Amino acid sequence: MSRLFEKLAAGEMGLGVWIKGGPSWVSTIARAGFDFVRPDMMFSAIDWRELDHINRTAQAVGITTWVRVPANPWLAGNDSLQVTVDVQRAFSLGIPFVGASVASAAQARACLEVSQDWHRSGAGEYPNSNETFAAMHKKESDAAVFAPHIEAGNAIKEIDEIIALDGLRVIMLAMTDLSKAINLPFEYDHPELWRAVDRIVAKAHARNIVVAANMGYAFTTPEQMRDRVKRMHEHGIRICLMQGADIMLENLAKAVIADIRDVLA
Repeated sequence: MSRLFEKLAAGEMGLGVWIKGGPSWVSTIARAGFDFVRPDMMFSAIDWRELDHINRTAQAVGITTWVRVPANPWLAGNDSLQVTVDVQRAFSLGIPFVGASVASAAQARACLEVSQDWHRSGAGEYPNSNETFAAMHKKESDAAVFAPHIEAGNAIKEIDEIIALDGLRVIMLAMTDLSKAINLPFEYDHPELWRAVDRIVAKAHARNIVVAANMGYAFTTPEQMRDRVKRMHEHGIRICLMQGADIMLENLAKAVIADIRDVLA
């Protein structure tokens, strides 16, 4: 069991960061104490070979890979199932946590169905008998978790239907685009945004579904990040995708560089 699943099993909050590429980031992220790394194929140059290297490095250092595969929930159509192709490919590589920004309950339902698929040849698993074929259909529940990312307007409208889907274990709230979708762009602490989050959390928890969310971009100091995660936890969020590793480095390095410049001056 990798680190994120251990945290969830213990009732603790899981913390992670996203990366835009580079397996070399992964061991650093693990040593820093994060529970998962999220390679972002939606907005980066990460290809499938690089993703495979990232996942294998994560396995070696004991943290969980949570990939976001490419999708366009705003313009690609509510009924398009093209996203299932990449979801299936990611699971076939042995990646345990796959997310995609969905436009509708129909897309989320199809991706959940894909998570039950037996194909894992990219992870070196091949059935060679009826027994092993049956076993691949009964893989451990933590071997293939699909998390719909909610950030498009129609997905928000269909949130009740999405939460009601059989087999859903985790749902991800993309706080920046969620705030934009309800006409409160970047107002991460607006009461109406928290009310929307609280409604989703209550419905999800009633079905034993874990709610994940990203921190947002406005939190740039260690103190701001700490207080933000604390507030998210108080609102029932159990997985926090904090920020990008590169963004965190930039924000924290700015303060250090500024101090150095002051001293040298």
